[in-house]
Amino acid sequence: MQLIKLINKINKNFVIYGVGQAFNLLSPLLIVPYIISVCNIANFGKVGLSFGLALFLILIVDYAFDIKGTKFVSESRDHIKDIQPKLFTIIYTKMVLLVIAFLILVLLVYTIPLLSKEKPLFLLSFIIVLAQAFNPQWFLQGLEDFKTASIINILSKSLYVIFVFSLIKNTEDYIFVNFYLGLSSLLINIFGIIIIQNKFKFNFQKPIYIEIKSILKTDFFFCISQLFLSLRQLSPLFLVSYLLGFSIAGQYKVVEQIISLFRTFNQVYLKYFFPRLCYKIKHSKSEALIFWKKYVMILLVFVLLFCLLIFVFATPIIAFFNVSNTINSLFKFSLILPLLMVFSLALEQTMFTNNNNKNYIKITIFVTFVNIITLLILAPILQLNGVIISIIAAELFFIFLYFKNSILLKKT
Repeated sequence: MQLIKLINKINKNFVIYGVGQAFNLLSPLLIVPYIISVCNIANFGKVGLSFGLALFLILIVDYAFDIKGTKFVSESRDHIKDIQPKLFTIIYTKMVLLVIAFLILVLLVYTIPLLSKEKPLFLLSFIIVLAQAFNPQWFLQGLEDFKTASIINILSKSLYVIFVFSLIKNTEDYIFVNFYLGLSSLLINIFGIIIIQNKFKFNFQKPIYIEIKSILKTDFFFCISQLFLSLRQLSPLFLVSYLLGFSIAGQYKVVEQIISLFRTFNQVYLKYFFPRLCYKIKHSKSEALIFWKKYVMILLVFVLLFCLLIFVFATPIIAFFNVSNTINSLFKFSLILPLLMVFSLALEQTMFTNNNNKNYIKITIFVTFVNIITLLILAPILQLNGVIISIIAAELFFIFLYFKNSILLKKT
């Protein structure tokens, strides 16, 4: 009877979680064709580059709290009052990191010519990073409060879509695309923090500077690994913009948009099961491994079906984004990546369950360097095809190295 109740709860939570995350996946499909038609493909490439830089800076502010914070909350869910000090310490730590991230942005924008030409765009995009400092999703996922997490997602993305369609009217308005994304997220994230405070009756706490310093010191190298991971994801768009121009970068961004949808789908799916995986592994490694294999296999089936569907309808999909059909072959070729990401992201998850951070950091830094080198070699020769080949090679490296170093997958 209790098992049936648990299964029903998991199914209900998954549906609620899926509805909320669907807005993350669908909102780009609604606004990207509109932005390209109004602002043109070159300006869309600029928007994509500034968004990528914002994601890079977000990792500084997050400082891996979305992984380690979620794990802590999941393991401490039976003692909610013990979580309160951690929540406030993380928020205060994010404020410190936010200042550091802004200083880095200013340094980059005023020293790199490619970015200096678009100062307003990159500076306005920083509000995305500000919004992330108040993002409560890591806390809600640790508690498996998917209802509240979904409400926040739906409200945030709905407000963003409204901003874009009502306020982006001219070519020059491209500088505000990311600003509206950040503004909508900031408003709703603060609303989410207020909900948490009222629900759990958390009291305001002053910052404890010793704890903040301890977190910054303890998790420094783990954060560095996440920055390298982000650098690997940002470098293709940056190098395409620099070597081939913003128009080609816009075409790549459309291809990358579909890949990002799959990456987001894979990540949110895996994050749904991550708290329960952490909980299970504390009690039984063998049961945790069986649990992990089951939900990864289900993910692989779904991704394979979606990839086949997109492959068949590649031409109308490209037309939907208002892009030339010349990238059709490239678009189909890139669909290898979502399938590889199922394995790389799922194996990456197993590195976190046993705090195997040291090997994870080494792998991330090594693969990032390999990826950038292959990009510099292949992009000038093979254009966008070389970019996709280098990314595929990086995913294969990740799969091999994660599998080799995963503690969960090793026999006891």
